[in-house]
Amino acid sequence: MAETDDKKVLKMSLICSICLQKLNKPRSLPCFHTFCESCLKNHLVNAPEMKNAAKEGIPCPTCKLVTHAPKPALPVAQWAEHFPVNHLVGTLIDIVPMSSRLEFCEPCKDNKESKIARSWCQQCNEALCEECAKCHMSMKATKSHEITPLENVRSNPKPAVKEDIICSEHPKKEVDMYCVDHEQPCCPTCIATNHRKCQKVSQISEVVGTNTTEDHTKLFKDMDKLVSEADGIKRERQEVMRSTMAQKTKMLQDIAEAKRKLMSHIEKIEAQVTAKFNAISQTDFAILQEQVDYCNSVQSAMHHSKTAIQSAKEQKLPKKTFIVIQQGKMKHKECSEGLRNIHQNAAKIQYLFEEDRQVAETLGALEMLGKLDVKHTYPNRKPATPPPPPTPEPVNDDEKKAARKVKTFNVKVKGDKRECKITSLKLWNNKKILLADNSNVRLKMFGEFGDLLSTYECNQPPWDFTFIDKIKCAVTFPNERKIRIFKVKENITESGYITSTRGSSGICMAGDDLAVTYSSGCIRILSIDGVVKMMVDTDYIGKRVFSNPEYITFNHFRNRIYVSDYNNHNITALQYDNGKVDKTPLYIYPVSGPRGVSVDPTGNLHVCGFWSNDIHKVKDEGQFRQILMDTLARPLGIAFSGDGERFALSEQGNPNSVKIYKIIPASDVEEY
Repeated sequence: MAETDDKKVLKMSLICSICLQKLNKPRSLPCFHTFCESCLKNHLVNAPEMKNAAKEGIPCPTCKLVTHAPKPALPVAQWAEHFPVNHLVGTLIDIVPMSSRLEFCEPCKDNKESKIARSWCQQCNEALCEECAKCHMSMKATKSHEITPLENVRSNPKPAVKEDIICSEHPKKEVDMYCVDHEQPCCPTCIATNHRKCQKVSQISEVVGTNTTEDHTKLFKDMDKLVSEADGIKRERQEVMRSTMAQKTKMLQDIAEAKRKLMSHIEKIEAQVTAKFNAISQTDFAILQEQVDYCNSVQSAMHHSKTAIQSAKEQKLPKKTFIVIQQGKMKHKECSEGLRNIHQNAAKIQYLFEEDRQVAETLGALEMLGKLDVKHTYPNRKPATPPPPPTPEPVNDDEKKAARKVKTFNVKVKGDKRECKITSLKLWNNKKILLADNSNVRLKMFGEFGDLLSTYECNQPPWDFTFIDKIKCAVTFPNERKIRIFKVKENITESGYITSTRGSSGICMAGDDLAVTYSSGCIRILSIDGVVKMMVDTDYIGKRVFSNPEYITFNHFRNRIYVSDYNNHNITALQYDNGKVDKTPLYIYPVSGPRGVSVDPTGNLHVCGFWSNDIHKVKDEGQFRQILMDTLARPLGIAFSGDGERFALSEQGNPNSVKIYKIIPASDVEEY
């Protein structure tokens, strides 16, 4: 029998509007709305609008009417205990029987709404209000569900609530089969389609009761463990979200600070230039104003003299006329000399502002305020084994051993604190050899017999160098924003530097310009005085050409630049013409971890294969010609003599030695 509206209103008054359950320890606010003591306490502690409750008051969760805190001096968590107890509600809770309790619509609860349920879905096992019941019956997935009035379920729960379960994949098919092989309840259609080959299939009624209490207990423990694990992962992910958001905020602040510093510096320079201009212009304008004022005084004096002479003549005073005429002549002579002096010194002023060369260079090179990098680490993954570097194609035995060693000398000298790492070397004047020792932060020069001639202590570890002329050489420093210029005679002395926007790696002379590589993945063409003529970081279709370009060399026979890319395991050949580089590669030659590159006097390209432990000789078309040397120990740098008969080689596997090799003529290779 349906309940009357009075009974429904009575039951609604016994429900907490926060938890939608029967009131427990009911506490009333001055607006007469009543809540569970625990619910009111959680609301006072956790609600966002309660941050300033001590000053601004407590808004009611239902009507938002503001009331004062009962005990402002106490902690917020204790306020709920000091609101008055609603004894009337407590008495009604004891009188109203549990069988007549209210049920609220489950879907509406998910949407944070409180609607009284009227119906019960047998398949979904949830209470529904009138609107949700109609929606339930109209949806394709649930229109076959059986909807029962909620009063019938309360009064006769056993016959009203059906035990049958409908298959989720096959509507109107009852789940009454069990596949033991897959441990899965199924309907007959599922058995016929997905479990035809299964050996053990039984009726649900036959296996009911086989689950023991221990099985249920273990399943509940496993479920609780999984819930706990999910909670831990959720908390960890939420912490990552908070940390990532904090990093984002910090990064945006750093970017804004970089912009502020840059703008502040520019405004400071602008103020200095403006102050200087104002001082100069103020002086110029003062001189001009003096000259204008003098011209005005000349005009006034001449007008006054003419008036005096004319007046004396009209009055027929010969003596006065004579005197004023003489005075007029003197004044005219004085003013004439003054105007002549102004005319001779009348400067035409032209203010010119020439933008500083470094401004244009910086604007051309500045791509971003700073390097933005995002790294994702996976601490829970097992470390993967990195793939081995690529190996070159096999070569015939008669293509090997095109050079033989003639000399080895020790390059570790007094004062070296570490094992040497010779990243660059040049045979100078065919007798002397110049080295860049990256580990010991030195430039070293040796004689033809391995005797030390000179050393130079650098501020930062050097990497590569190239000779600009017979005396000067330019040296790169990956950790310094400068390319330093040195004079190499009997001693090594520094003579200047070129400012760079970042640390550089490889360097070579390309015609009259410098070609420089940067670990950020680009190369630049610079004039000798440091002006950026061109930058290459992408090809003609916008893709990045380089990953980690380390060394660079120039073929003046064919006007080509060769760049070794250590990470990409290749050599890229680019056409060069008058300070411009064609971004379309002529060819890309694969080498396992290429390092040093050099072009001999006849135009042949030679590449140090760091991982393949050999020296490749490459044809003009980018095809393999021969292995100049093999079985090396991580070759790092190579340099040819001016006549092309010898070359020097440094190896990371033999850190303190430099070896000199002699080229074997082609006719002698097989014999050797």
